[in-house]
Amino acid sequence: MRSLSHFFISLLALSILSCDDGSGEENNGNVNNFNNLNNVNNINNVNNINNINNINNINNTNNGIRIPPNENKTEIQALAQLFPGGTPERVTSASGEYYLVRDGAQTVLGYGLVATHYGFNGQITTLLGVSAAGVTVGLETISQRESWWYYIPESWFTQFTGLPTAEITLLPGYDQNCYRCTVLYEALGVDAVSGATYTSDALIKDAMDGYLHWDEVVPGE
Repeated sequence: MRSLSHFFISLLALSILSCDDGSGEENNGNVNNFNNLNNVNNINNVNNINNINNINNINNTNNGIRIPPNENKTEIQALAQLFPGGTPERVTSASGEYYLVRDGAQTVLGYGLVATHYGFNGQITTLLGVSAAGVTVGLETISQRESWWYYIPESWFTQFTGLPTAEITLLPGYDQNCYRCTVLYEALGVDAVSGATYTSDALIKDAMDGYLHWDEVVPGE
């Protein structure tokens, strides 16, 4: 009898232990599910922030509030800021695509030249606006993901605004792999950005490519 009692007691103890183990696994599962939920929420929050920023940029452009030249924007947003009221048309030349901007009377207002060069972390794309009279309307950031971007102030971009193309030394054969591209900065008459050499070099090459593209397409207009 005692052996049988011991058997049932042991069996009961094993059942309790099994229940405890199952509960532990279930709890671990719940913790993992909670962590997964947090991860999903974090991703969604990041996406929501990005969506809000994109919406804000579009709204700012529509409301006439300027998106700073050192902040990302679409090409159409950049053109709307550089040539208010103009209608852009995408055109192709030997150097690639560019924008020809006209007013309501089909008079050419200017040109939008997009260029891309590799910076420190990735590609930096800008859009250069040049008026029909050959004066730089501005240089706008289209996309970048540079970790050193905080070194690039808005004032660096505003150096180009109002710059006549006649004052620029065009360098069609410049070294695309230049580092501390002194010749390019001197040719455009702007300053390099201290502390962000790769990023600054990519921007100055974007600008020079924009002017070279403009120089190619203007005689054909």
